Amino acid sequence: MAWTASGLMVAAHIDKWDDSQLATDLTSETDLKAAFYGSGVTPNFGTDTAYNAGTWATANESAGAGYSAGGLLVVNTTLTHATGSMKFDADNFSIPDSTIIAEGYLLYDDAHADRALGAVWFGEPFETQDGTFLVTHDSLGIFLLDLTP
Repeated sequence: MAWTASGLMVAAHIDKWDDSQLATDLTSETDLKAAFYGSGVTPNFGTDTAYNAGTWATANESAGAGYSAGGLLVVNTTLTHATGSMKFDADNFSIPDSTIIAEGYLLYDDAHADRALGAVWFGEPFETQDGTFLVTHDSLGIFLLDLTP
């Protein structure tokens, strides 16, 4: 199989609402990271739980000049209401002077056992050769969780 969609990790959401009550602060400016991956990953949104585990092992992570394993810090986060939905967004990502190939990224909580929160698929692999790898988030945010029936 291959990477074919973006999505949120089910286990992270179950852990928020079951008796374990594992909280994730989506407005944190120090805990959330985005690790970039190429075409070698096959996300399983139902069972994947952490960065550096399973398909998200660092062996599958993008590598090259300008990029460090573990990914980028997600900054200027916002969590807002948007017509019956919860919108999560942050600054766009920029990796200057990089030489990497990535097809998407894993959003994870570095402060809570590297808990995988979701994955964003770009639709195809993109690369830089000593240039700037830029990810511009959708106008609807990194994710929009519809909370209306």
